[in-house]
Amino acid sequence: MVYLKSAEDLLAEGNLPGMEEGKTPSGYGTIEPGEVDLVIVGAGPAGLTAGIYAVRAGLKAVVLEKHIVGGQVALTPVVENYPGFVSVPGKQLMDIMSQHAREYVPVHEGESVDAITLGDLTKDETITVTTSRGKYSTKTVILTTGASYRKLGATGEDTYFGRGINYCASCDGYLYKGKSVAIIGGGNTALTDALHLKNLGVNVSIIHRGDTFRAQKPLQDSVEHEQIPVLWNTVVEEIEGDGRRVSNLKIRNLMTQTVTDLPVDGAFVAIGQKASTGLAKSIGVELKEDGFVKVESDMRTNVPRVYAAGDLTGGLQQIVTAIGEGSIAAMSAFEDISHPYWKK
Repeated sequence: MVYLKSAEDLLAEGNLPGMEEGKTPSGYGTIEPGEVDLVIVGAGPAGLTAGIYAVRAGLKAVVLEKHIVGGQVALTPVVENYPGFVSVPGKQLMDIMSQHAREYVPVHEGESVDAITLGDLTKDETITVTTSRGKYSTKTVILTTGASYRKLGATGEDTYFGRGINYCASCDGYLYKGKSVAIIGGGNTALTDALHLKNLGVNVSIIHRGDTFRAQKPLQDSVEHEQIPVLWNTVVEEIEGDGRRVSNLKIRNLMTQTVTDLPVDGAFVAIGQKASTGLAKSIGVELKEDGFVKVESDMRTNVPRVYAAGDLTGGLQQIVTAIGEGSIAAMSAFEDISHPYWKK
């Protein structure tokens, strides 16, 4: 609205934040460890959004990231389902978000959180966050440490990531309309992804290392009804292509040990995600059965003054949902600092 141009036009011109000849955004800068209102652990979409909303609400906050800003999105070659951009490299999208956030809040890359110590709630003691740089005394903490996709470990998996090997059907499935892909896995996610792709008009088959699915019975019934082919007792040995795109999977039948070719245009690995819950578990945050952090609709955890947002909480795990959860978590922290619900 400020430029009276579309984001796509500005992206093509190189005039969006984070695009100035590859310059790293500087923005707000850094702060020294000390007293703050809020520490946000993780600088993906959820964490950066939480930082913006927290500071705009009047809180003194800091975002800490032990690796690179952007999380999994920064490693995604192309994002095509984020509103406002028909197509944008994940790294560039996160550079834009990062520079926006840095206008409000200090974002510290390379600062890992070693421990979180909860003060005595009855005595109004603060929370101590110990990092590689020092200690922060904070009133609240938002965990946005994310999750990572489980990998097959097959030869060629890393080589063809983003070039035929995918981990999110709801993100990238549309790209394969009218093409042939394989879903690798046998749980709820795998079967849901297969049905989603089938509905998009993708020629999909399922590769599963077992002889029965782990997924819920209704999903199994739907896969059977849709006549989606299943290769039972089969694993992917190698992913092949021309150096640019995937063209074939080398698959092995575990019963006969026979290795055959499966020509495909792509494959979706759906064998689960692993949430980064180390810090959450260390302070007694409750997890769900699937291993993700359990939160209420306001992003509060079972531990007062501790909130969680983004992929760490499971669910849809999209950029837009992470952003929404980050904003909610920040406003819940602001509300609780003003009116602590645990004192009622």
